[in-house]
Amino acid sequence: MNLLLNNKTKIAFLLLLVIISFYRSPYIFLEGRFMGEEGSHYFKNAYENNLLHHLLYFVKTAGYYNLITNLLTELSTYVPLIYAPLVTVYGSLIITLTPVFLILFKNSYLFKNDNEKIIGSLIFFITYPHVSEVWANSVNSQIYLFFVSLLILYLKSSVKKNQILSPVLLLLSGLSGIYSCILTPLYFVKYHYTKAKRDLINTNILIVCSLIQLVLIFYSRFTDQLYKTSEISSLFNLDQIINLFYNFFAKPILGRQPIHFVYENFGFEFFGYISMLYLFSAISVIIMFILIKFKFINFFLKDHVFQSLILIYILVFTVVIFGADNLQTSGRYATIPGILFLLIIFYLAANFPVRAISNFFSILILISIVAGFYEFRPSTINVKHQYIKFLDCVNCPQWKIEVENWKKNQNYQISIWPYPKKSLKLSKSK
Repeated sequence: MNLLLNNKTKIAFLLLLVIISFYRSPYIFLEGRFMGEEGSHYFKNAYENNLLHHLLYFVKTAGYYNLITNLLTELSTYVPLIYAPLVTVYGSLIITLTPVFLILFKNSYLFKNDNEKIIGSLIFFITYPHVSEVWANSVNSQIYLFFVSLLILYLKSSVKKNQILSPVLLLLSGLSGIYSCILTPLYFVKYHYTKAKRDLINTNILIVCSLIQLVLIFYSRFTDQLYKTSEISSLFNLDQIINLFYNFFAKPILGRQPIHFVYENFGFEFFGYISMLYLFSAISVIIMFILIKFKFINFFLKDHVFQSLILIYILVFTVVIFGADNLQTSGRYATIPGILFLLIIFYLAANFPVRAISNFFSILILISIVAGFYEFRPSTINVKHQYIKFLDCVNCPQWKIEVENWKKNQNYQISIWPYPKKSLKLSKSK
């Protein structure tokens, strides 16, 4: 049965997600917190320098410009210092919900009816790849802005309403990291087929943003300030291969706890990583055999949307693997590949012509959403491994108290999250 949702119902659903957001991390939304470089680099620079200086600021070790973090940390300097982190927290929440807004209220080639829009909203909001590490902080808002750029790519060009919204969002996305810039070739291809003015504008915006980001990356690289990236030889490390399968393909569907339960209770722990590699390989071979048998190749050759999703995944996979610090495949680095993997599965569930295969992929998406609900707010048991410290105050530095200590002694190092590793030393304000 297909749902028919009016705008009021969609707004109510969006508000429900806001409530769920508060359930995930009430402390953050009531007290606020700066997360890592958001505080130690961006807020510090905004607090100590003028508007123009901060808007031109970028972290040379990262190598790219992050406009959304610059904007939110700049705005946070215009409220009393004790409330400053709340600006970035709520601003980041708005960015997190923007992909859901686009799914619900815009017509696209990915989500053809309201049933698919509801499921798509849950994939882009509550499934496991949305790990606690990327939640409600402006530095990682670039991940959600990539999803914004991805969804705009699949909007139908015939849509005439709010034509200014897409270019503005793309400009913000392209200037907030390199992820959205990855999509530039796909935007060019879309314009080649549609010849629509809006698609030309969107393409040109991403071309300009990509050039700016590339110049900054090369500048940081040739001045020897850029983080060291992964070496190709690391890809052939068995541990890395296992972690890649685990983080990019297994956890997006099953979540962390079910996989670890099976691993620890059904003998896999005894056999170690080799057994896990054999298991992942066997499952992959079986799935590929089934897809080939049921004319998956024909589907791939005929469906241009599906082809583009596969191409985007390959591009993102390449950038994440070779751009990540020390070949990390977990945490924030697994968020975009994980969601893209689920999106590919969802598209097969909604469009694959063989009903049995379509139903199989639908079950995988259902499992992923259920696992995401379960792990959306991690257990408070075993804090070190459940990552609740990214969401709750577990003996954390409380911002208001830290600010009061700093006001008494301006040489005081303000502790920020993730604690106890990170701190912030503020000089006088601008």
